Amino acid sequence: MVEAKGSDGDDRPSSARRKHLREADANGGSVPTVSNFFQIDRYYDASEKVLETFELAFEKKLLDEAYVYGMRYCTFCVEGIAKHDYYRSEKFRRKRSIINKRVTEVLTKLEAVADFMDAEEIEKEAQRKANLKKLQEERDRRQKEKLAELQLRVNQQKRDKNRPKHSSGVGNVQESALAKLKRLNGPVEPPDATTSIMPAKLPAKKVSFHMDDQVDPDGHHANSSSLPPALLPPERDGYTNEDAPPSYQDIVNYFGPSSPETPLLPPEEQSAPSYDQIAKLPKKTPVERKLSIRQYIAQAERKRAKLQQERKILVSPLKTYQGRVGGSTNGCTVISACVASKHLETHGGVTDAHIANIIDRDCVPLLRVIRNKLDLNGSSLIIPSDVHDHMVDNNLLFQHKFVGAVGGNIINPEHIGELFTMLRGEPGKTQHLKAAATFFFREHVIAIVKFPTSPTEAVYDMVDSLPTCNGKASRTRCMSLDALIVQMEWYSTHKFSDSNCTYIERNQWNDSMADFDPRVFQAFVWADLPKPKQ
Repeated sequence: MVEAKGSDGDDRPSSARRKHLREADANGGSVPTVSNFFQIDRYYDASEKVLETFELAFEKKLLDEAYVYGMRYCTFCVEGIAKHDYYRSEKFRRKRSIINKRVTEVLTKLEAVADFMDAEEIEKEAQRKANLKKLQEERDRRQKEKLAELQLRVNQQKRDKNRPKHSSGVGNVQESALAKLKRLNGPVEPPDATTSIMPAKLPAKKVSFHMDDQVDPDGHHANSSSLPPALLPPERDGYTNEDAPPSYQDIVNYFGPSSPETPLLPPEEQSAPSYDQIAKLPKKTPVERKLSIRQYIAQAERKRAKLQQERKILVSPLKTYQGRVGGSTNGCTVISACVASKHLETHGGVTDAHIANIIDRDCVPLLRVIRNKLDLNGSSLIIPSDVHDHMVDNNLLFQHKFVGAVGGNIINPEHIGELFTMLRGEPGKTQHLKAAATFFFREHVIAIVKFPTSPTEAVYDMVDSLPTCNGKASRTRCMSLDALIVQMEWYSTHKFSDSNCTYIERNQWNDSMADFDPRVFQAFVWADLPKPKQ
C-alpha cells in the first residue's frame, strides 16, 4: 500500500498519524475472512461499498476517514478476495481486471491523502510552537508579577519592624474586666488603688461528701433537714390513658394508611393470608442470564459428554478419509452431497461401506468434472450450490425431493432450529420418511442422515470426511433429535478459535455482514419424497 512504496518513511511529518490510524483499525479486527463456500460476487459487492465510502471521504477532504477506508479497500482486495479459489476463474476475469485497476487508483489517491496530512501536520506543528511560545510568555509575566508582589510585602514588613512600639494598657484592661465581673456579681465598693487586681486566696476547708457535713457558700455546715422535701409522683387516682403520650400506631392511623394495601387494623388484630391468597399472587419470572460465547462452548462440552456417557451419542471411525486417495482433497462439498444422495436412493439408508466408496472412489471423477466446468484448480473448494446444481442436472439429486435451504447464526436457536424442523419432517405427513442434509460451517461440509425407527421417532447420523477420529473419518450416531441438537452444538462451538470468540463478544449478529461472521452456517435438506404425478 502507501507504506510499501517507500515514499512513506518515518521522517514524513504525518507518519506517526497514519501509523496510529493503522494500529487503531487493526485493533478493531483483522481483514474479514473470505470463505470459498460463498459466491465471490458477494465479496466484490462488499468491496464496492468500501470504495464508495472512501471516495466520499476523499472528496470532502476527511483525511483520516479517507486513509482508513482506502487502506481497507486495498487490503481486502489484495489479501482477501484474491485468495478466493474462484478468483482466477475465467468467469471472473473481467471483474478481476476492474478490481486491479481500482486498487491502483486508490493507492494513488492515498498518496495524495498522505501529502495533505503532511501539510496539516506542518501547520499544526507551527501552531503548536506558537502556542507554546505564547504560553511561556504568559508564565513569565505572571512570575514577574508574583515577584513584584512579594517584594512589596518584604518592604512593608521592614517598615513595620522599624516603627517605634507604644506601651499597651494591659493593666487597665484587666482592671476594667475585673470591675465588670464584680458588678455582675452584685454591688461592690470601688476597688482601692493600692489593692492588687488578683483575687485573694480563700482559706482551705475540708469538704465532706456526707449530707450532714455539706458546706454552703459561706462556709457553714448545711443539714439535710433544711432541704425542701422531694417531689412525689402524682397520685394514681384519676389517671387515665388519655394522659399518656400517643403510641406509634396512633400517629400512623391519624394520617391514614400510606397506601391502599396498608391495613387499618393494628398488627396484632390482622389475620395471616390464606393459601388461596398466596396462590393468586403473581409469580416473578426469573431473568435468564445470557451465556457468553466461552461459557456456551463449555456448556456444550458438558452436555455432549453427559450424553456420551449415557450412550445417546456414539462416535465410530470409518476406514478412510478425504485426501487419502489423490483427487479427493478439499472434496467435502461433493462427498457430503453424495452421502445424502446415496442415503435417499438406497433401501435401508447409507452404510459405512457406501461412505468409504464415496470418499475413495466416487467423488474423485465428480470433483474433476465440476472443477473443470468452473475453471478451478485441482484442489479448490467448491461452493455447495454449484455442486448441488451439477448433481441435479445429472440426476444424482432430485429437485422434487428438495425440502429447502436454511442459514444464519449457528448459536441462535431459532436459526439452527429450522434445520432440525426440516430434518424431523411434518408430523403425520413426512415425519416417517428418510431425510438427509449437507451442512456447511467454518470452511467444511458434513452430511446428516436420518433413519426413521417408527412413524414418530428416528436416529440421526453425522458423517464427517475429515480425519478427526483416530486419524479417520467419523460417523456419529445420535439416538434422538435432542441428542443431534446437542451434538451439533458441540460440533459447531468447538470450531471457534480464540479470535472468533473475541469477534463474537465484540459484534452482534448482522445479516448484512453474515458472509464475514464466524457464526454463519448454511444447510440444504432433502427427504425421500415421492415424485409428484404428472
